[in-house]
Amino acid sequence: MNATSYSALPSTFRSLHHRNFSAFCSDIQNPGYVDCHSNCNKSTSQASLFLCSDSNSRRNGVFGRPLCVNPSGRRNLVGPAFYSLETSAYDVAALESPSRVAEEKVGVLLLNLGGPETLSDVQPFLFNLFADPDIIRLPRLFRFLQRPLAKLISVLRAPKSKEGYAAIGGGSPLRKITDDQALAIKMALEAKGISSNVYVGMRYWYPFTEEAIQQIKRDRITRLVVLPLYPQFSISTTGSSIRVLEHIFREDAYLSKLPVSIINSWYQREGYIKSMANLIQKELQSFSEPKEVMIFFSAHGVPVSYVEEAGDPYRDQMEECIFLIMQELKARGISNEHTLAYQVFFNPFNLLFLHPELNGDFIFNCWVVLYGVLFIFLISYIFDG
Repeated sequence: MNATSYSALPSTFRSLHHRNFSAFCSDIQNPGYVDCHSNCNKSTSQASLFLCSDSNSRRNGVFGRPLCVNPSGRRNLVGPAFYSLETSAYDVAALESPSRVAEEKVGVLLLNLGGPETLSDVQPFLFNLFADPDIIRLPRLFRFLQRPLAKLISVLRAPKSKEGYAAIGGGSPLRKITDDQALAIKMALEAKGISSNVYVGMRYWYPFTEEAIQQIKRDRITRLVVLPLYPQFSISTTGSSIRVLEHIFREDAYLSKLPVSIINSWYQREGYIKSMANLIQKELQSFSEPKEVMIFFSAHGVPVSYVEEAGDPYRDQMEECIFLIMQELKARGISNEHTLAYQVFFNPFNLLFLHPELNGDFIFNCWVVLYGVLFIFLISYIFDG
């Protein structure tokens, strides 16, 4: 697991690999409980921890301005190589000791994408998504067009997206699932003797990251662990959320002094790899000839420029993740052929995305021409919606 520790988030980033971070982040699939502080009408489970404003102000939303991550210029990056390396004063072993934990008010902040809960939420959700400069990266000269362009794209895209959400019940299940994950982490930490408050912060819909941070302030948390729910690091996912956090912390006297540890990526964690292998092994058994099935990994795509120009480690981490999963399967006697392709959600500017790109021709060649039977396994998010 790659982790970055900050004694004060807005200062120069410090990098540290935490080999003993399991005391904070156990398997996120264990059941659990979260203390609740929400009086929001939109709250759907116990893990909604945020004191929200009225519905009108919620619809307007509040956004933190992202900072710029300093790229290293190298392609082969893993995790915290984005940040300048300095010695960290953050003592993980001391924090994990029972006496230290008893003195601290530990908070865990889960970061996720967010999703529209109703069909009427779809267009404003899409606006928030496309208004993010890490999703649509415009040249500096044209950045004043970011929000007008996001408005246009969201209006044009909304009807098609609404059809998709209508087909799964009229809204995204992402908030409820993320809340369930928060519950699970709460109990996993308590099983290790660590009392904590667990918070959920979404990037593009409610509860926004800003709402979670306000609750963290009200709870007077003294030490914070940030866990993005994206196994692999990308500028457009974890990076975007961290930029929002940096802006919020820089502008707040209390938060700027709060010790924070950010888990940049965790795709190589043994528990995660074994969990993915378990799912694949189980599903393969549903085929009449399991050994003849091709395992088709489908990941969200990013523009090639993110990787080759901005130093995004996403492609390398994705390929390593799949390698580790296949190694685990081979250790169990499963040696199926496999491939990887990248989904392109939306490409209005005809950018070059990571290849191979998932499209009808690629699936046809793998399915009909080469193998005949495909098992499509979604990867890159722990759940989608």
